Amino acid sequence: MKKLAIITCIICLNLLMGSFLQAQSLAEKLGGVKTDYIITSHGVELDITNQIISKRAERFHDWGGHNEGAYGYGYGYESFHLEFTVRNGEMDMPQPGGLLKSEKFIVLDFYDDEGSLLGSRTRSVRDVRLISNNTSGNQLMHYSIDLIAIPLPLLDAAKRIDIFRE
Repeated sequence: MKKLAIITCIICLNLLMGSFLQAQSLAEKLGGVKTDYIITSHGVELDITNQIISKRAERFHDWGGHNEGAYGYGYGYESFHLEFTVRNGEMDMPQPGGLLKSEKFIVLDFYDDEGSLLGSRTRSVRDVRLISNNTSGNQLMHYSIDLIAIPLPLLDAAKRIDIFRE
């Protein structure tokens, strides 16, 4: 009788744990961590539907050629990314593909829960990815921002992140 009770408990625990694992989102299954930052652009709060920090691989390459020869180079690295979706709103960002030398940088200002500025960091336009569905009724804009060289204790202490074009 005691063995039957133990087996029943083990089966119940397995079913319960299985349901918890199935309840995870894809981002959580792949190692993303949900965050609850207040995200603003020039101090105006954005309508964020979801947000995570995830680890991603990044790469950059360039090549070119001319009459006397050619060149090519590339590199890769792994870093954390702040990824979030904005509903019916847009951040003050440069246009996609605007990688001109004169293009201004993206600024990330980190604030604590009392509104004090903890730190500020600039990002290149190429460190910010945007995907949107461009429909008039349900405009969703999905951002991914490379957080390379931003200290994790700063991210841990931050309550609000203000993101805007320099």
